Amino acid sequence: MSFDRNFKHLLRVRVKEFNIPPISDGREAPIGCAAFRKALELLVVSPFEHIELDDDVIGDILVRRAFLRRVPQDYLVQFVLQRIKPLMGSEEIMQLDLNAEILIEDETL
Repeated sequence: MSFDRNFKHLLRVRVKEFNIPPISDGREAPIGCAAFRKALELLVVSPFEHIELDDDVIGDILVRRAFLRRVPQDYLVQFVLQRIKPLMGSEEIMQLDLNAEILIEDETL
């Protein structure tokens, strides 16, 4: 999917630890991303996209597919690695409340 570079993206993010027992761990968790993804599929109607990362702290990102229609995947990954990774350890699963506000400027109308 290509994105128009005339769009300006503003991400507002609320970060909190995801505390649904027995899921409390991240990359080093006894329960992995596949089990967590299956739980989300059972609990939430909207489909999720699975992004695997080769990183020492963050192994996976699960994000609503609808969100990726508004924000490019590479931008989201870069944002998570630069802004969220320093706030977490490999033993955590973090839940991000992501809201994408997009400003569209079009001078052709």
